[in-house]
Amino acid sequence: MLAGIARLVARYALLAVAVVLLNFFIPRLLPGDPLAFGSGEGLDAATPLSAAAQTALRDYYALDQPLPRQLLAYLDGLRHGDLGWSIAQPAPVSGLILAHLPWTLALLLTSLAISATAGTAVGIVAGWLPGTFRDRALVTLAGLLAAIPEFLVAIALLLVFAVGLGWFPIFGGQTVFATPSENGGVLRRVLDIAWHLALPATTLTLVGFAGFALLARDVAAALRYEPWLTAARAKGLSEMAIAHRHALPNAALPLLTFFGLRLGAVLGGALVVERVYGVPGLGLLGFEATRARDYPLLQALFLLASLGVLAVNLVVDVLALRLESRSGTRGG
Repeated sequence: MLAGIARLVARYALLAVAVVLLNFFIPRLLPGDPLAFGSGEGLDAATPLSAAAQTALRDYYALDQPLPRQLLAYLDGLRHGDLGWSIAQPAPVSGLILAHLPWTLALLLTSLAISATAGTAVGIVAGWLPGTFRDRALVTLAGLLAAIPEFLVAIALLLVFAVGLGWFPIFGGQTVFATPSENGGVLRRVLDIAWHLALPATTLTLVGFAGFALLARDVAAALRYEPWLTAARAKGLSEMAIAHRHALPNAALPLLTFFGLRLGAVLGGALVVERVYGVPGLGLLGFEATRARDYPLLQALFLLASLGVLAVNLVVDVLALRLESRSGTRGG
């Protein structure tokens, strides 16, 4: 098992190196001067940087140096945690990302946890009796949810529950222009943020729920009549105990693999959902950076998102390897 983990770590380390190199070379392969544009507001073209600002940024990023020297400067900056300086905003890129990261993490962790737990539970319950009405209803509902893009689900929930019924805020991550007394308590602020993030998190949860439910349903239906489950029934165990003690552990490996794959999809969906609901996370930050042609910020967002997905998938692969080794040991 240790040899397998070492191979996984080496493989993901090579992928991380490739991501870092791509993150360096792709912006430099784009036509034109990356400093020819600066920040812009609204949908208008970005405002050109002054000559002094262009000179300062060119020197900061060593753009007047040969490509190998630029690469060395870039790697040295990464080694010290320096992601560069934003062109559109007078702030370091790392500071901007740290300020917006908690919003995206809240959406990701909440939606993934709920969709994985609820989807797995509902899928196993439905797949345990394949062909029944509840099984057909789940497959139909999950199939419809899986076919609808995140932004359409987000718009539908926004129109119904925010615009139509007025139960939730239309925009933002928290109440703006609130007086200190209104936002004085920590609990009050947490509840206010949860109120604002309810619809964005529900959007990502619904889409993720469909995938987990369909996968868990298929796995449960495939395991339903396995000989070792028949033996468990012969021992007098209830169907609930059989599903919980025997079927669920054997469904863990494909569900864990799907969890790692789903992370990248949820991250992409979160970027769209944050834009629809105006949540001040990395998605909205990336949209504003794209509109302002803020290449250093876009470069850092791409790098962190890619490395984050690689890190989570490495953890998932190590856990899957451990599950495989344990099942192999039991089988022997």
